[in-house]
Amino acid sequence: MNIMEEKTGINVVIEKETKNSETIFIASSPDVNVFAEGRDIDEARNKFIEGATHHFQTFPEEKKLLMEKEKFEMPMIQRIFL
Repeated sequence: MNIMEEKTGINVVIEKETKNSETIFIASSPDVNVFAEGRDIDEARNKFIEGATHHFQTFPEEKKLLMEKEKFEMPMIQRIFL
């Protein structure tokens, strides 16, 4: 199995925003420099997956580094109210 056939987890943040009085959703990740937007969460997520897949095909060394890093780090998500 080559590096592109192996799967890795990516942390994704999907934010809801208003742009020109229209609601959009923006998917981004602290793990990889990929952003995508959609009219709903599913569209933003699917576009992000497509963009991240293309990114890793173009830069396979980044996927390899992410897979190595993943072995040692656990994602942490916190919601803080101020």
